[in-house]
Amino acid sequence: MSQPQEEFSDGLTSLPLFPLNLVLFPGMDLPLHIFEERYKDMIGECLNQDSPFGVVLIKEGLEIGDPAEPERIGTSTRILRSEVLDQGRLNIMTKGERRFEIEEITQRVPHVVGRVRYLVEIEGQGCSELVPQINDEYVELVRNLTALTGGYTSRVEIPEDPVELSYAIAANLNLEPHLRQSLLVTETAATRLADLIPMLRQGNEAMRKRIEEQNPFQGPRLN
Repeated sequence: MSQPQEEFSDGLTSLPLFPLNLVLFPGMDLPLHIFEERYKDMIGECLNQDSPFGVVLIKEGLEIGDPAEPERIGTSTRILRSEVLDQGRLNIMTKGERRFEIEEITQRVPHVVGRVRYLVEIEGQGCSELVPQINDEYVELVRNLTALTGGYTSRVEIPEDPVELSYAIAANLNLEPHLRQSLLVTETAATRLADLIPMLRQGNEAMRKRIEEQNPFQGPRLN
């Protein structure tokens, strides 16, 4: 059973933070290999308490060594399963849950802890017009990703909720971290979907070319 996080009268929550060179979206799976002592301790506490931690893109600094300066907005993530290795190292699988904004860094050693405010997800105006435009491109994206690994899928599950759809698309696109961060900080699903449409089309075009290069003789069948 999950233990309650430390909450303050101003609505903020204390959350251990993991600065990384990547952006995590709500609903996105994230495998991690934990080998630094500070993060072994942090993840151990999260496992013992069944509590989340926050993943934030590094603004300045490095993943290893001195504490890095994180971006202000990140995503809380919960550990789904873990595997203990030699020397106390861990392999964990996590799933992104909720966006948050860091209001204050309260600890930097041995690992970063912040007081955060969880953000409310807003659909915004125009989702009903944007979703039909993007659904077909999303289906093609999933099929292209599957084809690149030598697979095939006949049925693609499309999230009905516009917020979930926007994050699912953003998670599957191969974008630079700063672009992914800009999508994460976007306030409404409608704006995020509108921003994603040209990125999605460009991504599908690039993947189609890669698939053709992998299968130069692929073409229409005659029988």
